[in-house]
Amino acid sequence: MARRKQKIADWRKQKRANEGSIRERNGKIYARIQFIGDDGKRHDKERPARNRKHARELIKEMRKEFDTGGQAALEGSHMKFSALAQWYLDNYVQDAEYVDGRKVAGVRSFSTKVSQVKKLRHYFDNKRLRDITFSDLEKYKATRLKTPIKFKDPERPLRQRTIASVNRELSCLRRMLNIATREGWLTINPFTRGEPIISLADERARERILTREEEATLLSKCTGRRAHLRPIIIAAIDTGCRLGELLKLTWADIDFEAGLITVQAFNTKTARERTVAITARLNRELETLRAAAPSDPTLRVFGIENNVKRSFEGARKEAGLTDVRFHDLRHTHGSRLDELGFSLPKIGSQLGHTQPKTTLRYVNRDKSGVRKVALALDAFNAEGGAAQQAPDMVN
Repeated sequence: MARRKQKIADWRKQKRANEGSIRERNGKIYARIQFIGDDGKRHDKERPARNRKHARELIKEMRKEFDTGGQAALEGSHMKFSALAQWYLDNYVQDAEYVDGRKVAGVRSFSTKVSQVKKLRHYFDNKRLRDITFSDLEKYKATRLKTPIKFKDPERPLRQRTIASVNRELSCLRRMLNIATREGWLTINPFTRGEPIISLADERARERILTREEEATLLSKCTGRRAHLRPIIIAAIDTGCRLGELLKLTWADIDFEAGLITVQAFNTKTARERTVAITARLNRELETLRAAAPSDPTLRVFGIENNVKRSFEGARKEAGLTDVRFHDLRHTHGSRLDELGFSLPKIGSQLGHTQPKTTLRYVNRDKSGVRKVALALDAFNAEGGAAQQAPDMVN
């Protein structure tokens, strides 16, 4: 008889724990549930309620959270974005680590990630993770697009913020919220509650390609204090390498005998090693630099790290090419290969792309290239043997 009474008491106690309970303490009402935590021990969880009806709703909410995501879901219910941001910085935004030339941990663009998280914290910092809605994401995107870019130089005019830069911030936010969901702090990522908010199709592809005349004018401004810029510009145009890849090249990466440059995997954007050829004019520039450099294969080829952008900006201004970015030299390389008749996969391999659609953004022809298409079609439509010349005119 005593055992039966004890079983009934235990059953009622467990039933109350599962259903939760309402407690009043110091004139305030609390909704309370008990659960077995990840450590195998019994835990209590309380939340303040406005009244007893609200407390019953909170009990149902807490039980649902626990059934869905366990203890982590309950513990993270009041977690603010600021806590997630700091956890993300501490555990994910670290200097990249490599094994056999492949990135296994950390991020390659450390400073960029820190900057993105800073912008996200400015907007979401005091907001609870569970209170972030799809509407909030849309508002953030709209706000950032309306916020112009300010430069340190007060004489420089404000510049419209690009969709691409805002998309990168949203991608960082999506990654952070995915981590929060995986850890159980968030039940559903708000990015999944509506139409895709990150649209790469809306990004405006750059179509700025240097003509031969513009290239010559730009190089003519690389003298005196900008003399170090000339070989870098030639290398960018003739190899299609990114600025970061060029600045990290060491003499051990240059094979003068084979006429090849090896771009190490840990220096590339895609973490894949590739080899590019050295043109005759680039070889002359590299030979000149090698003759003046100490005989240490670990030294950087161009001997500089971060003073390129300022000198490039000065050179392009003097050349009257204020709309040209350094990255446009890479676009120029891709477009020239296209005009020379190289296939899309070959161009993509040269540029280090993993997706054909990425390469398509680098083969935009300039006006003279587009005009050649019309000339080729004129030849095709003409009578006699003129049509036979069309392929040559396209290349």
